[in-house]
Amino acid sequence: MQYINYNGNIFSEHETLLPVTNRAFRYGDGFFESMAMFDRKIPLLDFHWSRAGFTAEVISAVMPKRLTFESLESMILDLASVNEAVTNAKVRLQFFRKGEGLYLPENEELGFVITMDKLANTQFECGNGLRAGVRDDCYKPVSMTSDLKTSNALNYVLAAQFAKAEGWDEIIMLNHFSQVCEAIHSNIFICKNDKLITPDLDSGCVNGVMRTYLIAALEEDIEERPIPMEELMAADEILLTNAVRGIQWIKMLGSNTYKNKRAMEITALLNINLLGKH
Repeated sequence: MQYINYNGNIFSEHETLLPVTNRAFRYGDGFFESMAMFDRKIPLLDFHWSRAGFTAEVISAVMPKRLTFESLESMILDLASVNEAVTNAKVRLQFFRKGEGLYLPENEELGFVITMDKLANTQFECGNGLRAGVRDDCYKPVSMTSDLKTSNALNYVLAAQFAKAEGWDEIIMLNHFSQVCEAIHSNIFICKNDKLITPDLDSGCVNGVMRTYLIAALEEDIEERPIPMEELMAADEILLTNAVRGIQWIKMLGSNTYKNKRAMEITALLNINLLGKH
């Protein structure tokens, strides 16, 4: 049996807790954080907490009274203990605005749900490379919320369906300027002549936690700016980053093939700096 944490209390995942009036269900009025847990350690938890607070501020919501940075870590570890003492997991922290109302909320306080799924790996792994394609008919709009990890994920659902139909592992998503934006699950970095470049937030990409960490950790080596498709195709490497998977890399995009030297280097760096593993 799988257990979840709903507003600070442990319940079976089979219990009916969210009413049909839930605002995340009705209007996508919520956001979420996806975190990795390795050996019961949650790397970048402070980055996740900071982003959650920023997102709440942007959408004019109030963080849950029962949830603090310290209590969040305890809740995650307690949930891991009751879920067969799992030590490696993907943790999802889902926020939703409480109360009813139509588009105008009647209550600004947030509720939350914590869930987790086991991970087979015990550290970050860059994998064997992905086959990717581009979908150029489902643009991501650039707006005041485009950098937030909101509950409205229809563009990503459509992109994932398209990738499956085409036999691809990933999709490169574009913004409405036809510039590189992000992938389905990840931010994008390209490597050209040992220089790392990633789309800036004005390109419409999510302000990813792993993206933020890498920009801070590799400050002198990373440039943030718009990336046209031609530059992506001509890159030496294409890296995909998120907080759960760490670094993955594109092996093939169209008929082009790519290397993985920087992907392997940065993955090793993450395991050393964030997990203490050599």
